[in-house]
Amino acid sequence: MSREVGHAAGLAGTVGREDQPRADGRLSLAPRGLPLPSLAQGVKPQAALCAVTSVDVSGRLADRRPLQALGWFAGRTIEVIARNKSITVTARHGGQCTIGRQGHLVLPSPVRRSCGVEPGHRLLVLAYPDRSLLVAYTMTALELMLSRYAEESEAA
Repeated sequence: MSREVGHAAGLAGTVGREDQPRADGRLSLAPRGLPLPSLAQGVKPQAALCAVTSVDVSGRLADRRPLQALGWFAGRTIEVIARNKSITVTARHGGQCTIGRQGHLVLPSPVRRSCGVEPGHRLLVLAYPDRSLLVAYTMTALELMLSRYAEESEAA
């Protein structure tokens, strides 16, 4: 199997092969391109720590690594905002929420309701230490993004 992978500059690579007819009528294996999203200029993929974590009945995220990467520990005040099936968390003095005693992020119930997050749901959590920002996406949001990307790729 052929495998070339693009780097952070957004280079598209090829993965796998597909059959192509040759001049003599036989099939040959030719590389086919994998649709890869182009990266925004100036964004470093290694700048974010990514984790998939579940939500418990009290709205607590199981994985503490994203918070640790941000340097946010128990008692830190934060602001939590729900936007279109995603959740944005920033460190704010005087924020309405705090990191729990055991160092977990607890999503407020209005935020969970707004995003449709239920106990047992999984979230993709991205922590950006250089911006002191955490973004969590629901699986529904990821499915919508991926389907839009697939539609755009097919149209191109």
